[in-house]
Amino acid sequence: MSVKPEDAIPVFGYPEVGIRYEDRPAAYAVILGADTVATVRSPRGAQFLPGGGALPGEYPEQTVQREIREELGSGAILLRRIGEATQYFFAASDDRHYRMQAVFFIAELAATDAVGEEVLHWLPIEEAPALLFHLCHAWAVAQAGA
Repeated sequence: MSVKPEDAIPVFGYPEVGIRYEDRPAAYAVILGADTVATVRSPRGAQFLPGGGALPGEYPEQTVQREIREELGSGAILLRRIGEATQYFFAASDDRHYRMQAVFFIAELAATDAVGEEVLHWLPIEEAPALLFHLCHAWAVAQAGA
């Protein structure tokens, strides 16, 4: 079986020699507004798409919906799957190197009365490539047709 280039999973970053990388399955949502994309900010000011790491046995759809509830206090309506990407990165917050295998969805927020742990921030789409912490997040925004 051959793999066409358009079917290949894109990889962002690269593993450094001699560094142990922990596998991290994750799922994120691209939630578009009028020329904006929804993000959350870390305490250090980095911006991410809503979503995060999967719990053991969790499907990507479950992960992204749980993470959005936790982060934003809102439900999510998943409209379609965008694709997958791999991102190598170092997380200073827990002093670990990760090989994140992320699944991305286009989604809409569903109104709820709950309060999330994070604040929703609407980032202008043209600023996403420069301001999103993970390059794979900027890739997902571009794939969403923004």
